Amino acid sequence: MRRIASAVALLLLVAPSWAQAQTAAKKETVEELVKALSEAYASKSLGSVAAARPRQARVRIVVEHSISGRVEARNFRSLEAGERWLKSREREDGPARQVMPLKRCRRGLCTYDFDGGILHNNLYLQKVAYGYRGGLPYVKTIYLLDGD
Repeated sequence: MRRIASAVALLLLVAPSWAQAQTAAKKETVEELVKALSEAYASKSLGSVAAARPRQARVRIVVEHSISGRVEARNFRSLEAGERWLKSREREDGPARQVMPLKRCRRGLCTYDFDGGILHNNLYLQKVAYGYRGGLPYVKTIYLLDGD
């Protein structure tokens, strides 16, 4: 009987913190998700975004080359796999990763402000397409602009 009472008491202590964690995750906005993605992109750790968000699954990365107009698109099982691919394309001299200020998020697409122009040998986060799964936002496609 004491074991049952102890288990019930422990459950009553743990349940509020578990419920609080669930509601905190559900309250994440698209802007918060994109901010976390931007920071992870700049610090070359996209896998950390997916680790904190269990609903994040497949992702598409599209790289547009500004001079040639050529477009590369690849699908990945995870953001971590996409990060490995981006790192494999890097050379000793770059390209450096850059994130411009967020312009807006609307209708499934977040865009960045490129009014100041772009620099050579930089890879810019251009757009992020998002969707919702179970009421939580997730990243569908990451659009990058290569300054060639």
